[in-house]
Amino acid sequence: MESEDSMMTTMEEQARMALMAKGAAEQDLARLAACPPWRHAVFAAMMATLVATPAIPLPLRFVALALVFVAIVLVVQSDRRRLGVFVNGYRRGKTRLVAFPMLAVILILYGISCWFGLGRGEPAVSLALAAVSFVVGYIGSVIWQRVFVRELGA
Repeated sequence: MESEDSMMTTMEEQARMALMAKGAAEQDLARLAACPPWRHAVFAAMMATLVATPAIPLPLRFVALALVFVAIVLVVQSDRRRLGVFVNGYRRGKTRLVAFPMLAVILILYGISCWFGLGRGEPAVSLALAAVSFVVGYIGSVIWQRVFVRELGA
């Protein structure tokens, strides 16, 4: 029968190996997670489309929203094919410090877009705000990815 010291050493070694394997898996994921520019642009386009919807006539607004949902499904499928996983943007960790402020800015832009596009009948303002939200979404996506990769230790 093994001594208590021997069992403790074995458990410590197994724990150390498990932590090393976890670290290696995180570094592999971080290397794989490098998104191509088109991926950031697709996210930004989805955000811009949402902000632009008040400028779109009602029947077409539903089409635009449906296209955003289709784009979400396609992005998830693409990420799973490319990376083997889809990493949720609202995951725990430092990435939330990027995701939530970005979401807040885009929601504010959407609210202003609704006020001008629907309330005041000025759809051009909604389209201009959509362009701003594209820039916010693209830059936010790039920053999110950098934080994610740094958080994984790559």
